[in-house]
Amino acid sequence: MTDTFSGSALRDDSDELDRLREEVRQLRAQITASQTTSARALSRATRLAQVVSVLGQLTDVDDIFARAAGEVAELFAADIALFWLVGDGRAELAGSWGVPAHDLTADTAELPDGVESATGAEPLVSGSADRVPVPPWLTPYDPRHVVWARLATGDETLGYMLLVRRTEAPFDSADTLELRAVATRVALAVDNGRLQRRTRAQLQRLHRLHELTAKLVGMLDLTEVVRAIARIVTAEVPVDGAAIYLQRGTTVELAAAAGDAPPAGLDPATPVPGARVLRLGAGGKELGLLMVRGAPPVDSEPDALLRHLADLAALVISKALLFERVSDQAQRDPLTRLANRALFMERLEQAVADAQRTGGSVGVIFADLDKFKAVNDTYGHDVGDALLVGVAQRLAGAIRVPDLLARLGGDEFVVLCEQLPGPEEARAVARRLEEVLTPPFELGGTRLLAGSSFGVAVTDEVGYDAEALLRAADGAMYRAKGTGSRSPG
Repeated sequence: MTDTFSGSALRDDSDELDRLREEVRQLRAQITASQTTSARALSRATRLAQVVSVLGQLTDVDDIFARAAGEVAELFAADIALFWLVGDGRAELAGSWGVPAHDLTADTAELPDGVESATGAEPLVSGSADRVPVPPWLTPYDPRHVVWARLATGDETLGYMLLVRRTEAPFDSADTLELRAVATRVALAVDNGRLQRRTRAQLQRLHRLHELTAKLVGMLDLTEVVRAIARIVTAEVPVDGAAIYLQRGTTVELAAAAGDAPPAGLDPATPVPGARVLRLGAGGKELGLLMVRGAPPVDSEPDALLRHLADLAALVISKALLFERVSDQAQRDPLTRLANRALFMERLEQAVADAQRTGGSVGVIFADLDKFKAVNDTYGHDVGDALLVGVAQRLAGAIRVPDLLARLGGDEFVVLCEQLPGPEEARAVARRLEEVLTPPFELGGTRLLAGSSFGVAVTDEVGYDAEALLRAADGAMYRAKGTGSRSPG
């Protein structure tokens, strides 16, 4: 059987073949385009993952912004990338790419008007440069399309990211979707970097406080302590000056200062213009005040260090005050508050050694009240104590400025005379002491005369021996008492 094909049938088959070939060509083109798109998407996804990985490895905030600017610009085919860090009510340009350094002036730190409000409800805003805020200083770069992303963690805004394209290639939905992910990752990296920065700062502050504590706790002299604290505060904290005031009864008095000259007195209830005052207290007791000029912002890192130093100062000052009281009790007669025997002998030995080295003269005046036991027996110990206090006050007012008056015990007083021009000067001091005791004492309605005997010894006659000098003055006093002489022995 023979098949017969007409011309029209052949033409139909040819058209069908052409149609099929066209469909195959289109399908191949679609597959190629799909493969190209998939490869581009895969490459971009890989690059995005690499950027995220890089950001995750950075811990320094400055490094994060510096690295992110270039990485993000390349990832999103942007000609310019800028990052701002915000905090303490101000913005700071923290990272840039595509802008020469000479164009990054102080003005570039400011955010353009409208950015904060534009990204308030929606953290990412994109569009043409004539519809979206652009920093005025970028105008010479002919920006065409821009995108702003607010960098935030929770409710806290950490900064802003700006990408700029200088070509007619708007940021599409795929760009904005991925930019959200990048902005989130940058914000997390910055937040982590800030946390690590604060942690390092706290560790450094604690280490420095440990060093300062070790330095200060070894000091016991109150004057040395307050001076050191004032110097340390001005050296460790960015302030213009620091002053320590100590509580003295109902007033506070300037004890030490560094930097700007502080006022001599300070009323805790009256604010000082341009200054901040911190109370110094320990064990529930007010010790004084620390005043600083040009204080750092409250709740800042320097402010935290300042408050730590104030706490340390209070503890060290408390210790120095305790040492001062204990030392005073150990070196002072509790009744008359004059130097006691221990302090007198310490000063006498030092004075004799100095005089021997320089060839100077030192004298000792020994004084003893006559018939003091009879006063105690007749009028009681309270009157006797009052008489001793009165005698101490009169003697203290009659000695020279460099002299030291001490009570050795009972009714015995002694004076150390340094820097004597000669032996007669010591005897002249003794005569003045005898004269001031001549008038009677009025003690609670009782009128008493304080008879006294004095003995004088000087190194010119005894030699440079502290113990021998004291014994010689004691012996001279007893000889005067035995002879009833009114002239110092």
